[in-house]
Amino acid sequence: MSSYSPLLSVDVEHAFWQQPGTPLRCQPSVATLDWIKRRDLLLRPQRHGVALFCDAARRALLLAELASGEAVLAFKWYAQDALFSQYSQPATLASGQLLVVTSGASVAESGGLRRLHGTEQIDATQAQPITAALLAAHLERSDGLRKPVLVALIDLADQVSAAVDSVDYVVRFGVRKSIWKYFFISDDTAAELAIVDLDERVRFVAGPVEQLPGNRRALVFTSASEIAMQQRYGQRFQLREQGGMGERVLIRRLPNADVSKMTQEMVGSKVELVSEIYIN
Repeated sequence: MSSYSPLLSVDVEHAFWQQPGTPLRCQPSVATLDWIKRRDLLLRPQRHGVALFCDAARRALLLAELASGEAVLAFKWYAQDALFSQYSQPATLASGQLLVVTSGASVAESGGLRRLHGTEQIDATQAQPITAALLAAHLERSDGLRKPVLVALIDLADQVSAAVDSVDYVVRFGVRKSIWKYFFISDDTAAELAIVDLDERVRFVAGPVEQLPGNRRALVFTSASEIAMQQRYGQRFQLREQGGMGERVLIRRLPNADVSKMTQEMVGSKVELVSEIYIN
């Protein structure tokens, strides 16, 4: 009876996610899937990526004297979340480019992982043009219509052929940040209101009253610094009012920003990404 052992894995981590599951789907290229099947390897989903297993008795034969470029496996990730580009870094790439990482550029980390990019998080320096060679070797025609958000090229001659155990690769996505802007729709624009962060990390600045559509007016508060986007926010912001009888809490937990409700505004002398939050 054959005994299968791990050969390699490729996983994606994202600073936005806190809950199980992933808005990414991993798919090997057609050529990679064919290479795996012809050698009786096992490919299994793993966390936010895939793991590849081989017959332990045939491992040495499979990897013996592999030349660079002889066995390059391509894995592609597709966004399942329409808002993926809203909260992910890098936010935009030039037309006709893809994020491509390679095992040859991987960096060893403590804990045994190999990061597939030199920077702490993947960025636009890993973008490559979609060339005819890339299309022919690793992409399908459908990828021109729905581009993968990431392509990982794993050359078995880089680290896998020399490793006794599985080589575990990782790609890390960062998140975008935005200024939070609260609009409190009220006719009492003279109220002495303030937003307080119970954790004392974020400071909010009161701005001028703004006129909204429908002849409504709003008190506006803007965060003095950007806040990283998250699937679940840990922020604890309160709305308080200062009156003659002292301070009182009007809203014990203000709603958090929504990644689908963002705009760009001039904040000081710079154009910033702004998350708008409306409170009636």
